[in-house]
Amino acid sequence: MLPGLIFDDPALRRTAPHLPGEGAAGPAFALDEPVSVMSPVVFASPHSGRLYPEGFIEECAASMLDLRRIEDAYVDRILSEVHRSGAPMIYGLVGRACIDLNRSEAEMDPAMFSDPLPEWRGPRSPRVEAGLGCIPRVAFNGTPIYRRKLTLREAEQRLEGIYRPYHRALSALMRRAQAMFGQAWLIDCHSMPADAEPSSRSPDIVIGDRFGASCGPGLAGFVESLFRQRGYTTARNAPYAGGFATLTHGQPADGRHALQIEIRRRLYLDEHRVEPTDGLLVLRRDMTAIAAEISAYTRDIVGLSSGNIKKNAALDASAAKVLGRKRP
Repeated sequence: MLPGLIFDDPALRRTAPHLPGEGAAGPAFALDEPVSVMSPVVFASPHSGRLYPEGFIEECAASMLDLRRIEDAYVDRILSEVHRSGAPMIYGLVGRACIDLNRSEAEMDPAMFSDPLPEWRGPRSPRVEAGLGCIPRVAFNGTPIYRRKLTLREAEQRLEGIYRPYHRALSALMRRAQAMFGQAWLIDCHSMPADAEPSSRSPDIVIGDRFGASCGPGLAGFVESLFRQRGYTTARNAPYAGGFATLTHGQPADGRHALQIEIRRRLYLDEHRVEPTDGLLVLRRDMTAIAAEISAYTRDIVGLSSGNIKKNAALDASAAKVLGRKRP
């Protein structure tokens, strides 16, 4: 077993329990593992989940289409070949309208619940005020999601069954990368709506490194150049500088780095119908190539040449196992 990643831990294999009055949510996440881990990079897509418990849908005031319009729809398919670079890719399976994996679990709106929130819940943030906390209150265009107030028990079941398994697995992947290579890099991938930056010159790609705080110097510029070489327009940290995952895992002084990539949805998606276009195939090809270059770049940083990759990152049978390889 590779260091830091223990898939025999029931906590990492747990499926979400039945929510009160709802069908089973199913597995919290899936993981595409490379045949051999040859990179200190971990790719992630927390918002591309599109599974919704049956009971959840029945409780919703919002339509399925409005729920789906806040997903980072099909980003997991754009990234479906990045594991060929020697790096794992983890992605959430449950829709963002049910629970947002890129928020702190303390970001809860007390007004959504019929019973008081515990004192440990965090202060109200602009995201919570906008209805976009860890359990969102609104869907597309501010449409209310729920017909009723939730209970704390429902919130805790979603946290324990969906949110925490994903974050335990992501943390384990980052620990493994650092144990194997001395440093670890998270590439957290998202998509943004066409009107995220209301400008005729709005970029295709936004690279977020929390204004240089979440990763060492050079990576953000390098990744931006990879997109520009392929004809994409780019921006840095505006309007997205990085979210919860970037803040949590981007600790360069401790050898952990994090970079966020936002992809303009119009490049690959019919946003109104939430259906992929032919542009998805182009982005998949480009992201596969970019992932290989990012992996090579980070290998150079840690001093791992092609001649000693096999020595430092030997094939382990457990690394070839794939959790949830079939995509929903």
